Amino acid sequence: MEDRGELARIEFGKTRVVLTRDLSVMNPNLVPGSKGLVIGKLANYTLKVAFPRVTVGVNWKDCDIVTGETGMPTDADQPKVIPRPRHMGEE
Repeated sequence: MEDRGELARIEFGKTRVVLTRDLSVMNPNLVPGSKGLVIGKLANYTLKVAFPRVTVGVNWKDCDIVTGETGMPTDADQPKVIPRPRHMGEE
């Protein structure tokens, strides 16, 4: 999302978002393009997003609203990614 004003369009339990940032450090399934359902807020600008295998807090700048789709996405909606090995100190 480019503007905080877009947060007003979010309806908890209905709005889907797609990740625009690689969050695979937290979970290997959270790569750019992963879709999740917004189920609440953790802080002023941190959304609680449920993905098919995990629920995490995501900053509003790290995702975009998916228009025209509602409800919980399935595993078939997620990008197929083979996790790459990480090294100590790598971000």
